Amino acid sequence: MKKILFTSSVIALLGSGLVAGGFNNNLSFYGGYNIADSDCVVDDAPVAGANFNTFFNKNFGLRLGYERGISADLNKGAQTLDGSSDVDYNRFSLNAIFKKSTPWKKWTPYLLAGGGYENYENGVTRGGASCSGQWFGDLGVGASYAINDKWSLYPEVRALYKEKCETVDVVPTLGLAYAFGGGTRVVEKVVVKEKVVEKMLPTPVTTCPVPTNYEDRCDNSYYVQVAAELKCPTCDEGIKNIGLLNKLDSYGYQHENYVTTNESGTQVNRLLVGPYKCKKDAFEALCNIKEQIACDAFVYSKRR
Repeated sequence: MKKILFTSSVIALLGSGLVAGGFNNNLSFYGGYNIADSDCVVDDAPVAGANFNTFFNKNFGLRLGYERGISADLNKGAQTLDGSSDVDYNRFSLNAIFKKSTPWKKWTPYLLAGGGYENYENGVTRGGASCSGQWFGDLGVGASYAINDKWSLYPEVRALYKEKCETVDVVPTLGLAYAFGGGTRVVEKVVVKEKVVEKMLPTPVTTCPVPTNYEDRCDNSYYVQVAAELKCPTCDEGIKNIGLLNKLDSYGYQHENYVTTNESGTQVNRLLVGPYKCKKDAFEALCNIKEQIACDAFVYSKRR
C-alpha cells in the first residue's frame, strides 16, 4: 500500500509541474488485453488505463501512466491471500516518448521506453511465498492518428519484463486522447504591398475577397502564413502548437517553419502553408485556410 501511495504522489507532483510549465499535453484513456507469460503469477486479462503525455519539443516527451488488470486468473498454484480465484492488479509507470517530428499524413509514429511497479490487490502467494507486486521495465511502439485538432486515436503495443518472474508480457491497446496546452502564439501582421495597375478592376462580391490588382509571379516563393512567434528563444525547434499543427494535418495542408529576422533585428518563426507555384495559387488557397485554420492568415513570399 505504501508503494502505491508513494508512486501516486510522485505522479501527481510531476504531472502538476509539467502542466504548470505550459508544454503541449494530452490525456488518453484506453483499453486492451494483457497477454501474460504462463510462468508468472497472473494469467491473461483485459486492461484499462489512462496516460498523461507531455512534450518538451517536437521529438521528446514524458508519459505518466496508470493501468488496471481486471480479474486475472492465477498461474502455477498461486492463490490470493483472501482465497479468491482471480486478482485485480494496478500498474504505475513512467516512460520517455520519442516521436516523429512531423506527421505522415494524419499519423505520427512514436517509441516509448521506461518502467514502473505492478501491485496485486490483496497480495498473492505461490510456493509458500507471498508477493504483493513487482517492478517491471517496458518498451513500446505506437502511433497517434489525428481525428481533428484536439482528438486523436492511439493504437499501441508494449512489452513488459517483470523482475521477479523474469518473464515478458505483451499488451496491445487502443486509446482516445484529448490534446491541451501549448501556450499562446503572437501573430505578426505583415502588409503585402501590391503593385497598383492603372486600370482598377471591379472586385467580385464574395465572403472572402481576393485581390485582383497584383502582378502574378510563378517562382514557387509564395505561402500562406497562419501563425508566427516573435522573439522565439529556440526558433529552430519550430512552432509547437499541437492543436494548430493537428488541424493543418487533418485538412491535408503541407506546412513548414521558416525563421526570418525583421527590420528591428528580432527573430520571427513563421508557420507557413505551401509552397504555391504562383501568387495567384496562394490567394486562391487563402480563403479556405482563413475559414478552416486561422482567420488572420495572409499571403507571404520568401522572395524579398
